[in-house]
Amino acid sequence: MRIPPPIPDISELQWGAGYHQNCLHYSIAANDFSKLHNLASTSTPDNIDETDGRFGAPLHLAIYLNNLEAVDILLNAGANPLKEPHFVEEQFITTPIGLAARLDNRNILQKIWQHIHPDADTFTTEEFHSCLRDAAEYGQVATISDLLSWGHNGWTLESKGRALVAAANNWRFENAQFLLSQYSVEQEWLNLALAQVTVTWVCFLRRDHTESERVAQSQSIKVLMDAGADPKSPEASRIAIFEPLIIWTALHKQLYGCLEVLLNNGADPNMTNGQGQTALHYLGAYKRKDPKVKYIFIKEEPHEDAFRLLLRFNASVIHQDVYGNTPLHCAAYASPLDTLHLLLSNLPESQRASALRARNHKGETLLHFASAGGQVEMAKYLLCVGLYVDETASRGWTPFLSALAPGSPNVAGLSKKSEIAQLLLSRGANPVAATQDGWTPLHCLAMHCGSYSTDETARLIEMLVSRGNPVNARASFAFDDPSNRPRKRGGGQDIYCSCRELQYLADPVTWGKVIRHDITPLHIAAEFRAIAIARELLKHGADPAAEDSEGNSPARTAGNSSRRYRSEDWDMMIKLLLDAGGSY
Repeated sequence: MRIPPPIPDISELQWGAGYHQNCLHYSIAANDFSKLHNLASTSTPDNIDETDGRFGAPLHLAIYLNNLEAVDILLNAGANPLKEPHFVEEQFITTPIGLAARLDNRNILQKIWQHIHPDADTFTTEEFHSCLRDAAEYGQVATISDLLSWGHNGWTLESKGRALVAAANNWRFENAQFLLSQYSVEQEWLNLALAQVTVTWVCFLRRDHTESERVAQSQSIKVLMDAGADPKSPEASRIAIFEPLIIWTALHKQLYGCLEVLLNNGADPNMTNGQGQTALHYLGAYKRKDPKVKYIFIKEEPHEDAFRLLLRFNASVIHQDVYGNTPLHCAAYASPLDTLHLLLSNLPESQRASALRARNHKGETLLHFASAGGQVEMAKYLLCVGLYVDETASRGWTPFLSALAPGSPNVAGLSKKSEIAQLLLSRGANPVAATQDGWTPLHCLAMHCGSYSTDETARLIEMLVSRGNPVNARASFAFDDPSNRPRKRGGGQDIYCSCRELQYLADPVTWGKVIRHDITPLHIAAEFRAIAIARELLKHGADPAAEDSEGNSPARTAGNSSRRYRSEDWDMMIKLLLDAGGSY
């Protein structure tokens, strides 16, 4: 992030404050070469490299003070220029030769180099080639040039690659440019260096980049891409949450400049992750924060400029991921209505109506997504433009059921779920819709965990029961299979924007699940630790002794649940069910 080399507070050295007058550090601080020579000549190897906990070994201190004579005395007495200090702050951990390189103390650096007189074996050691990294990250081109010249062909490909990554990490684009002009770098290191430029820094959550920082970061990206760095490479995605850099930079407001430079230098705005999802998918599905609350030290929400920038570079708003979802589906799930209009405006008017009616591979419409995300205004708009309130997707999934089931990621609380369910009912949604697997609205609602009942929860269940939903309806459900290790895991980096449990039911083996039948809403509440909902279901006649196809009661289901139960919640759920007449 373009920071100078870290240097400890030298003011503490005033006449050896805190030091015993007979120690090596004191004699260096006092510039007493006679005493230093006497002490050094009688020191053991351990003593001469002893760390003081602030500045490092005596040799480190001499380098911080740019004291060439002290360095010479210590080296002749056996000080180790390749030894890192112990018990100092992490930012000060480097070898003496690395310290001389990062501080651009070229005379001292040359003296240490000549003292070491590196051979082929020396160049392969981590302790030695760290000096090239230190010079690349903090030093000047002249220092790097010295090291490359002195080392001739001794530097390994790895040490050269790591030096480039170090320069990129600190946005030293001039150093990166010089390194690339001096030798060839393997593609992997180019890609890692490019990703390193886009690492987020906590300080930029509290302040904007300065103009010089923006230039340095942008130029670093340009230099690396001109050299052939690939922003969609696996090496780059290893740093960027295992996603392509276009997605990573789009998701962080502080990386907007990086996103712009990447696109300006030819990066594909439709770059996808392993699920075929683009930056627009991510931006659309990312939950907006409450503007009344100040958030610190968490990922910033995407801003409209990122949408506009991607659209300016022809990012597709109708690109389908592996689930068949477009960025419009994702925006319907979690973005403001204005964002949906912005995305639509990038399409020819003749294509907008069909884009709004697009279905994914399961047959879900944008209304399913708006309902799942608790997006009331979005749902009103979609109903207004003609989407059918009871549009049925695969397995009999309707927007009303989507409204009641938790989505992934879960961006809407039960309050929003209740609000949008009421909206759909007011527009004619079927209140007793059920899936082909027997899921009723009560099954969907029972997947919301929570210990405390609210008036809203009670009213919602009362409404569903009064509309004709049987409280003891039976359904099929996917539970964890202890004998089957999942080939996939939900809740990873991909965006699903629907009920994961429905996904597991469609392909249980792949997800390490097994299907059980005759599952009541109370079984589901027990599995999901939905204590408040279980309590309300019991009030409406739910059978605590009901058994599923494997003979499991709700209490037994709670006891066997692989979901995270706090011990007090587990006790509360079991007691609730047993007190109501259930068995374990």
